[in-house]
Amino acid sequence: MSIFPRETADLLILVIVTVVVAVTITIFRRRANRPPPAQHDALMKRAEALAEKSPFLKNACREYKANGHLSKRQVDQITKAVARLERK
Repeated sequence: MSIFPRETADLLILVIVTVVVAVTITIFRRRANRPPPAQHDALMKRAEALAEKSPFLKNACREYKANGHLSKRQVDQITKAVARLERK
């Protein structure tokens, strides 16, 4: 009795199981290492939806995509602009 299979079917099953386990481990590791959503992502999604109506929001979305953060003043201004456009 040997650990390594000798028949072709047994080898094929061993290879398939090994690949499935490796893929599963890779998927779980990537999911576990995913960074949390940024603090202002929800606001910026709303701003992106309204970006065609406002050059300010279009510019703010482009800058946010480039550097990934906003100052407190920018957040206040974007919040006001989004609220104003959503009221219309």
